[in-house]
Amino acid sequence: MQSRKLRLSFPLQSPLLRRMKFPRLPALFALAAVLALPVTPLAMEPANLNLAKGEILRYVNSGEYAKDLGAVALKASKYLAKRLNQKAAKPGQKLAIVFDIDETTLINLPHFIANDFGYVPAVWERYVASAQAKAIVPVQVSYDMAVRADVAVFFITARKESQRASTEKNLVQVGYDAWTKIYFAPDDSQQSMRRFKTGIRKQITAEGFTIIANIGDQESDLGGGYAEKTFKLPNPIYLVK
Repeated sequence: MQSRKLRLSFPLQSPLLRRMKFPRLPALFALAAVLALPVTPLAMEPANLNLAKGEILRYVNSGEYAKDLGAVALKASKYLAKRLNQKAAKPGQKLAIVFDIDETTLINLPHFIANDFGYVPAVWERYVASAQAKAIVPVQVSYDMAVRADVAVFFITARKESQRASTEKNLVQVGYDAWTKIYFAPDDSQQSMRRFKTGIRKQITAEGFTIIANIGDQESDLGGGYAEKTFKLPNPIYLVK
């Protein structure tokens, strides 16, 4: 008896199926192609967004966020006290300190919580214009030390030049009422904040200042040099590159 080979044919080879229409077949083929791709660790499902928001709220409500902010700010103040007791390396040396603004000298946490940690440009613009952010008091201690010691205070912020008036109003209202200069990002700037802020610190240094400390909540606030010491505050909410 002659053996018969089992023939497997694609379903559409059936005369009956060829007469039928399958409008979703192209999408099915595309899905099959995607599912056939090799999976790498980079393609794994990320942490659930709702769970991540919950973790932030727990971090804040537990007091750990405030504790971590205070710990970094205390290190900065201790360093400043020690550094300011040292004699200037050169006669007439001009000392300076650089602060970021958002989540460094001013806290915007109530705004982020009220908006479910989302960023809507128009909503953010209205919030900045309201000038209602509060001071981060532990960092304000370092600011006060610098002012009393006649250290030049510079703010370098990702806020836009068009937000200058409301930002300056906000700073003064909460006690940051003395500074040498505030640098705002140009309204039409396309460069990264790291590059922008590094360039400003380079400029400050070129003007004869020695930046003894740079305090910020982002790596882009601190990277690039032109400061003797940097202090990174925690920020569980957003990243600025």
